[in-house]
Parts: sequence; C-alpha cells; structure tokens
Amino acid sequence: MSDDQKDKFPPKGESRSTFEGTRFDDTDLQKVHSQLMREKEEPSENFSPMPLFFVALFMILSFWAGIYLVHYSGDFGPFHYDETKKPGAGIEEGPREVDMMALGKRIYSQNCVACHQTSGLGLPGVYPPLVDSDWVQDTPNRLIKIVLSGLAGKVQVNGQEYNNAMTPFNRLSDQQIAAVLTFVRTSPEFENDSYAVSEDLVKEVRAEYGSRTDPWSQQELEAIHGPATGDWKPPAGAEPAADEEASADEEASAEEEGPAPEEEAPAEEAGDEAGAPAEEGSSEEATGSSEGSGN
Repeated sequence: MSDDQKDKFPPKGESRSTFEGTRFDDTDLQKVHSQLMREKEEPSENFSPMPLFFVALFMILSFWAGIYLVHYSGDFGPFHYDETKKPGAGIEEGPREVDMMALGKRIYSQNCVACHQTSGLGLPGVYPPLVDSDWVQDTPNRLIKIVLSGLAGKVQVNGQEYNNAMTPFNRLSDQQIAAVLTFVRTSPEFENDSYAVSEDLVKEVRAEYGSRTDPWSQQELEAIHGPATGDWKPPAGAEPAADEEASADEEASAEEEGPAPEEEAPAEEAGDEAGAPAEEGSSEEATGSSEGSGN
C-alpha cells in the first residue's frame, strides 16, 4: 500500500489526518443538542391558548364599559356631550300631539292588511270588507270588543255571510286601538262616514271586557248592541254642535289676537253733539230773562 493510500485509509481504525481528525464524538453531539433543546421550544400546531386570566379581565372590562355607556352616553346625541347626564333626563316638553289618522294607518298596515287587504275589501266569503261596512259605521263599542277579544263564527256583513275567525289584538294600547278604528271609520279610503273613537272610550271598554279570553260571536254582540245597521250616532251632548264649535274657535282666535282698540273719536263727537243743544237752550233762557227784566 502506497503512502497516499495509507493516508486515505489509515490502519487499525485510526483517524485520518484530514476532516475526520476534527469530528465530534457522540457525547459532544448530545451536549450540543441538549443546549439547542434548552434554547428552543418544541414546535406545535396552531396557536397557543390565551391565559384564562386575560379572558376574565377582558370580560370584566367589557361589562364595565357597557354599564358606563348606558349611564353616561347622553342618549348618544350628536350635538350633546355631558358625561353627567342621565339617559331620558331631557327637558319635559309636555304631551305630544299625535296624528291619529297617521298612527291608525300605520297600525292598520302592520296588523290588518293580511286579512282585510290594503283596499279594505277583504276576501269574499272569508274575511268581511271594511269599506262602506255597516259593522264599521255602527257603535264603536262593538268594534272595540272585537279588537280586544277577537271574533269567531258566522257573521252577516252588508248582507253577505262570512265564516272565519279574527285574532284578538289586546296587545295594542288604548291609543293604538282608538287610532286604527278612527282611521277605518273616518278615512275616505274606506268610504265610511262615521265618528272618531276616543282613547277614553277604549279604556272604558277594556276595563269592563278586557279580561275576556273567548272570542265574541255575532249573537253575543247583537244581544248587547243589537243588529249592526250602520246608522249609529253618538248620544246627544257627546258631539258638540257645529255652531258651538265655530263660536268656540272664534272666541279662541279673539283671545289670541287680544282686545280690540277702543274708538274714542266717535264718543267725543257724540258728546259734542249732545252738548251743543244744551248750550243753545241756555242762551235762549238767558235772552228771555233779560227781556223780562227790561219790561
């Protein structure tokens, strides 16, 4: 074996004088690997879970922030900032005037069009019409009872028979019931020429019949109010006469305009005219007395 071959292949397993002379033993490799293992964590899939402490802290802060906004939001007014203002503590403007026709139309669109249709003509043989209806133009107490407790069984409306059930709407407020009945009874869209329904009347009927759970029938309603004829009129004194309303409006307008200015000139002229004859009479008496003394 040549010297070159001996360098490449040393005898008896001795290391070569080249790269193998600097190689690591197994113990050295294990030491290096153990150091690397201490410095780096084992790789894992996905993300590590958030500690429960931070989750609980986030929930507590969110709850506190919600309470703070509720108490100090100022009703989220765009032109108002006052962290001490309580919600709903605005200026009391008194009761607001409600347009009963507009409110009644909205209530009708939300609750009644499914059966009575937008036109108010209903469905033949199923849902009775509200247009030019003898039931609608009759006493409002009958309609209030139907809205509060519902209606079931056969009914005769404008001479036609209908057989179905009406759902009670006692969840509506007194104002909403009065508004929708006023809209149906007085709106030109339904061709009914009747009277408005007051909120107080709905409150009275609810206090007396609001606890009823069974729907009304035509026979029960006729036993209380008689047959529906459509020519109902309020009792005398319930509706003010037209001339009384006109006089009340005139008085109200006169009070708003204030007292009329007094006309002093005519009174002075009248006083002058009344005083002129008196002066003439006194002068004539003076002349007569002077003549008598001369004689």
